[in-house]
Amino acid sequence: MKQITKDFMALNRFKSPTSVQSDVLEQINKKNDLIVMAPTGTGKTHSFLFAILETVDPTIISNQAIILAPTRELAMQIYDFTAMIKEVEPNMTVELAIGGMDNSRLKTRLEEQPHILITTPGKFQDVLSWSVLRVDTVKLLIIDEMDMMFDYGFIEEIDSIASRFLDNTRFMLFSATLPQGLNQFIKKYLRNPVQIQSQEERFQPKIEHILIHRRHKSLEASVLDVLLAINPSLVIVFANTKEAVSKIALYLREFGIDNVEIHGDVDDRARMQVVKRIRTGKVRYIIATDLAARGIDLPEVSHVVNANIPTYDLSFYTHRAGRTGRTGRDGYCISLVDDSDQNAITRLMAQNVTFKFMRINKDTLADSRPFFNFERRKRPLDPEVVAKLKRKNVKVKPGYKRKHKQKIEKLMQQRRREVIKTDIKRQKKERAKDRQAKMKED
Repeated sequence: MKQITKDFMALNRFKSPTSVQSDVLEQINKKNDLIVMAPTGTGKTHSFLFAILETVDPTIISNQAIILAPTRELAMQIYDFTAMIKEVEPNMTVELAIGGMDNSRLKTRLEEQPHILITTPGKFQDVLSWSVLRVDTVKLLIIDEMDMMFDYGFIEEIDSIASRFLDNTRFMLFSATLPQGLNQFIKKYLRNPVQIQSQEERFQPKIEHILIHRRHKSLEASVLDVLLAINPSLVIVFANTKEAVSKIALYLREFGIDNVEIHGDVDDRARMQVVKRIRTGKVRYIIATDLAARGIDLPEVSHVVNANIPTYDLSFYTHRAGRTGRTGRDGYCISLVDDSDQNAITRLMAQNVTFKFMRINKDTLADSRPFFNFERRKRPLDPEVVAKLKRKNVKVKPGYKRKHKQKIEKLMQQRRREVIKTDIKRQKKERAKDRQAKMKED
């Protein structure tokens, strides 16, 4: 281990590295690329900073490490951590490139070839188009929150960026999970990757999952009921749309609950102010969409409240719940549901999520009887499908009824898949339009 790494550890008051940090330090002097699977709170940010300190030569003026983060907020947080390197090595240069910055000034700074650049995929593509930053000198490409990049459709941008680097550039992917969809990217760009996974029990999440039935109340009123029944040190209320976030936030303010909103319509300056208020403890209530909130590292979150269950991708429930109960602390994930959510809850239970049924009673949480019937229900048959397979006045062979039923179920499954594919395609188009609009703003 280099002295600069030891000095940086001392500056950050490290008594001993975590298992993830130790494994990364062990592998960094070898030739393999790395896939590091570790949830937030296991020291993953410091682990890739240690890797940078072991790799980058501050005596050579060249861009040697690039860190890609999925959101501006997360990029800013990483920059704050990384900027501390200058306290142990004044010659090390670190730059941040995100949307909302003055491009003319940024170009000038990047022409000086900083040792470390922290950026987002969209902004880095802009940087590459300026032809001011050399990438042939880059030793490390670090991609943080890789599963989030995949979830939100950034994989094409990442693929385009990765193709610009030389074969001797080492890739390090940091991810809480490893979606199957990343396999193609890994095979294409990573050489003999070594997988590292957090093994420490003290970092395992301790989360109590709670369901509360809305009983025909509005989302806003139901959220207010929950917030009045808990005493959070910091709570994130998740909603599926920007419109729902704004409605909930406004409703809570009318009842005297100060809060901040985080979603795609909040501009860059306002986002920075929001993050500052959160970090300084001036606000306890955050109302957010998935993309915005997942990019902010808030290890002190005591409660997560789902105003509604994620509809586009149920895996977002896990991401939301993962905002609380970190580093061995107790956490609570409270979901407001109605009868239409039974199927989603059943699927989550099949993934080993254990729910507790509760209700609001005199501004306190109280136990409740289960309000869902989890016995297998027969799905109503599609009349059109039945009509296609209906046979009249035909003698049939033994076993026909069973085969007939299987054909019906197969056709219905195909019908459901077509509906899902159509919806996913529509939402991808919407996200693409949003990205194009944001790029024009940047």
